[in-house]
Amino acid sequence: MLIPFWEFAVDSLLVATILVMAGLLLRMRSRIRRHEISLTQAHTAIGAAEEAARAKAAQWKSIIASLPDGLSVVDSDLRLVEWNEHMPEFAGVPPDILRVGLDQEHILRAQAIAGEFGQVDVEQEVRRRLERLRTGISAGTAERRRPGGMTMEYRRNRLAGGGFVTLYTDISERRRAEDQLRQAQKMEAIGQLTGGVAHDFNNLLAVVMGNIELAQAALQASNLLGAQQKMADAQGGAQRAATLTRRLIAFARRQQLDPRPTDANKIVSGMSVLLRHSIGDVSLETVLAADLWQTIIDPHQLESALLNLAINARDAMPGGGKLTIETANAYLDEAYAAANEDVSPGQYVLVAVSDVGAGMSEADAARAFEPFFTTKEVGKGSGLGLSQVFGFIKQSDGHVKIYSELGSGTTVKLYLPRYVADPVIEAETQVAPRRPPEARNGETVLVIEDDADVLAFTMDALESLGYRVVATRDAQAAFAALDTRPAIALLLTDIQLPGLNGPELVEVALQRRPGLAVLYTTAFPTNAIVHRGTLSSQAKTIHKPFALAELAAAVRDAIDNPPR
Repeated sequence: MLIPFWEFAVDSLLVATILVMAGLLLRMRSRIRRHEISLTQAHTAIGAAEEAARAKAAQWKSIIASLPDGLSVVDSDLRLVEWNEHMPEFAGVPPDILRVGLDQEHILRAQAIAGEFGQVDVEQEVRRRLERLRTGISAGTAERRRPGGMTMEYRRNRLAGGGFVTLYTDISERRRAEDQLRQAQKMEAIGQLTGGVAHDFNNLLAVVMGNIELAQAALQASNLLGAQQKMADAQGGAQRAATLTRRLIAFARRQQLDPRPTDANKIVSGMSVLLRHSIGDVSLETVLAADLWQTIIDPHQLESALLNLAINARDAMPGGGKLTIETANAYLDEAYAAANEDVSPGQYVLVAVSDVGAGMSEADAARAFEPFFTTKEVGKGSGLGLSQVFGFIKQSDGHVKIYSELGSGTTVKLYLPRYVADPVIEAETQVAPRRPPEARNGETVLVIEDDADVLAFTMDALESLGYRVVATRDAQAAFAALDTRPAIALLLTDIQLPGLNGPELVEVALQRRPGLAVLYTTAFPTNAIVHRGTLSSQAKTIHKPFALAELAAAVRDAIDNPPR
């Protein structure tokens, strides 16, 4: 029997379809198998990664737990991310309030209530410290004495993704050891003082006793005029001894001050004649600021301090030279106060005394205000002058800073507290400061500064204003940066540098990059530098210590008004 053609065709089509579907199923099964293998491998890899992450996390927690210091980490929103078991004890925070995500405001409030910040208005102190955290001012190292007597060091560093890591270290033992060392140094200094004072008193006794003997001889010879002269000389020696004794007594106890509203310009100008008689061959220049604020100070003690500084400056210039006294209004900001724990931020009247003498080494400058310390020969000084100046200024709620460079001279800056008759006026002058001018399109600033701490602060300040910063510590590195970075818009350099100094560096830099904007930094008053011949009077300068707003304005002005 013959099969119809159409039935045969249908059967063939079915067979073909079945074969095609079987092939597809086989290929799908193969792919599914491959995917199963891939999924198994992925699961294995994920498991290994999770295990590695868990191991890393466990290792991190083990490291944190093993630290003898307290540690805490907060994110960019100032919320707690991580801490170890020592953190509550060292930071003064109740451990039961700590949890992941806790806002830093709650931690600060708990610390303030516990007295960690001293006797303060809790809410005001919390707001102040929060603002410092948000602006990054609180980054760095600080020290605080806790209510129980423990001395803590806090090191706070910003994280790349935002937030901070803070390390709390108990340095009580270190401070006790340093106190013992200072006591030993004080005993050594007392030995130095004994030599100096004994020498001075021996000289004075020789003057007194010798002149009395000569007076007696003159009386025996009936020379009344000669006897009177010798008795006057003996009395002069006794008065010098009395002056030295008063200085010793004044050093031994706090002075009774009589602070009153004082015009520092009048004090300086009124002392000019006395100072000129006291400094011999040294010339004197006074540069008095217009519209100088009044200060609340004991005027007689300020006169004594200026005379002391002038005599020290004279002794530093035995061959003659120039003494410059300048006045200015000054503002010490929170960043400066954080780096100098003995000063409060605010407005001050600045009196700067500068000489062009031999200067001091860094080690001697650091000890200049120590009692009994002197760089003079034995018998030439007791080492009490500068320490009395320091004590007087600190007792008056002021601040003292000394800057010195070997071969360039010394500047002593006295920051005297500003006097404002109406507290409302003072409050108005400090409310809502204008925002400092910032970078435009991220200009690049080349900074040359050999002091590591000043360099770090300057870099942070400029970066916070939106500038790109290239930092170097000497002339050769600065020249290399100028040759390879055409985008540099400003050269910001210290005047005193190792090797080529600031002006010499700028001279070479302007040959390579004519028209480059330049701004100098210095701890010395402008007039003192100009008179030394170090700097042109047209050069743009900013004086250390400078506040963020001062740096912002000076940098903006230097870039916008380059040399022509």
